[in-house]
Amino acid sequence: MGDVSFVSPVHVKGSVVNNGQSLELSVHVEARLSSHCSRCLETVQEPLAFDFKERYSHPSNEGFFAADTNEDVIELQDDYLDIDEAVKDGILLNLPMKFLCSPDCPGICPHCGKNLKNGRCDCQTDNVDPRLAILSKLKGKS
Repeated sequence: MGDVSFVSPVHVKGSVVNNGQSLELSVHVEARLSSHCSRCLETVQEPLAFDFKERYSHPSNEGFFAADTNEDVIELQDDYLDIDEAVKDGILLNLPMKFLCSPDCPGICPHCGKNLKNGRCDCQTDNVDPRLAILSKLKGKS
């Protein structure tokens, strides 16, 4: 994924509801990330915000875990709820596939390395593989 860093604290806000059988956790996470544009390599900052829900139950609640409908319930190991791992997993799952400075970023020239956002380069772009050169003649015929 490259180098991604946080440029603001990660804000986690949530609530827990005890419904008698399990604890239902609802969380909202916000942060600001910094990385490099996947096309032109300029520094980019993007907000990250997502919500997630999880259900927890104590192992002593064996009848609850026996039900087939409760497969998404996480077993509590202690008498306290630690959501650090859930938040870390949520951040990793919600990272963008690639960072872009703008949706139409042209990137860099593969030959000279010039950032094409700052203007065109002087590279010759009509280099054709000699094996496919015959196909360029077909382009003119219609």
